[in-house]
Amino acid sequence: MTFSELGINDNILQALQENKISEPTDIQLQAIPHILEQNTDLVAVAQTGTGKTAAFSLPILQTLDPKLAHIQALVLVPTRELGQQVAREFFLFSKYMPRVFAEAVYGGTPIEDQIKRLKRSTHVVVATPGRLLDLLERKALDLQHLKYLVLDEADEMINMGFKAEIDRILSSCPKGITNMLFTATMPVDVKQIIQDYLSSDFVEIRIRAEEFVNRKIDHEYLLYKQGEKLDYLKAYLSERQDQRGILFCRTKTAAKRLAKQLAGFVVVADALHGNLNQEMRDKVMRGFKKNRINLLVATDIAARGIDVKDLDYIIHYHLPEKPEYYTHRSGRTARAGKSGISVCLVKEEDLPELKVLEEDLNIRFTEIKVKLLSESKDTTPLTLYMNMGFGQGFTKNTLAEFLVEEAGLSLGDIQQVVVEDNRSYFDVSERYKEQILINLKGYKLAHRNLKLTLDGEKSRRNIY
Repeated sequence: MTFSELGINDNILQALQENKISEPTDIQLQAIPHILEQNTDLVAVAQTGTGKTAAFSLPILQTLDPKLAHIQALVLVPTRELGQQVAREFFLFSKYMPRVFAEAVYGGTPIEDQIKRLKRSTHVVVATPGRLLDLLERKALDLQHLKYLVLDEADEMINMGFKAEIDRILSSCPKGITNMLFTATMPVDVKQIIQDYLSSDFVEIRIRAEEFVNRKIDHEYLLYKQGEKLDYLKAYLSERQDQRGILFCRTKTAAKRLAKQLAGFVVVADALHGNLNQEMRDKVMRGFKKNRINLLVATDIAARGIDVKDLDYIIHYHLPEKPEYYTHRSGRTARAGKSGISVCLVKEEDLPELKVLEEDLNIRFTEIKVKLLSESKDTTPLTLYMNMGFGQGFTKNTLAEFLVEEAGLSLGDIQQVVVEDNRSYFDVSERYKEQILINLKGYKLAHRNLKLTLDGEKSRRNIY
């Protein structure tokens, strides 16, 4: 079935054709006719990567009134990145329609600028819950003409702690509007939202995980030996120096540390995690999208809404907690008809978890091999001197902890730590030299710029 047969008009079809979107996905086949033809609420259980944004944005665009200069559709999203992506799709799909304006509002940027933009004619608002409430409290937008409310990735909004904000927003929306809830999973709080705010005759669509795993993705695993996981990762990456990918960790601490451990390596890596402020997140994403960064090290939540073209591979440094997370991660590659690779780093005892993924998602993993780099075995000692010591609050223990946190080292990598009044030094393997220098460059503590040298005498004279 085509988009035309689903009821999409010629203006939107022209935009779809221009963006090389020709065949509806399963969720679009089911959701679009429902939204166009019925006024009942909708619950769609589907993962990221199934085409859900177009499933609600296309029929919304077709049914709203461009001549009515009021907000007619509100889309709630968990993250800024997803909000930008959704607003962009509204913009792309409405290119050949009468002027339709979609505005994305989110935290991390001046609210005054967003208030100014909302004073213009706005038909669709895509918002994170916290920022929307701020705008409502300031009476910066009016929802009285609302026709549609979409909760996009409802389970992620719940996971991020937005349940109270969602309740307040839903309570403030006009009665009689069409509510649509899209979610990958159905936790208790999402069920509660459905029960409390959606009509009893809502329609439910379910897209099973195995029905939308991209068949152009090669699923692989790399078996590493205990204690050598980073060495195996570096060997894998060294074979892909000109390629780009995303590496997924389970925690933001792991993502931050791993990015530091890859500093100075043959691929340029940076981290995207929950501890970054919005300015830093934007800086990392700009570098990644403009090919200045080869590898984005991210957590599942931080990567929500990321849509980067032409990714060659996805690495699961830690196996995902749920099968749907694997699908979400892997779906970042092999887009627009291209092929891609999804590789898991596992130990022998992790293999049963791969079997579970195979059965749940109807996929098959292939084992791959890598040749470890010779530098992985280098143990040449090196003494590094730094111009900070007791005077800047360091002790042997806190200096070692500092090097773990800021330089990406392990405690076992640091030997012979000596701390003096305004100087410290320690031994590390020579292979960590570049990593340490890059990570500590520009570091400042107690109004003192941290500097490193290999010259012990020079450091004693406090000349850097």
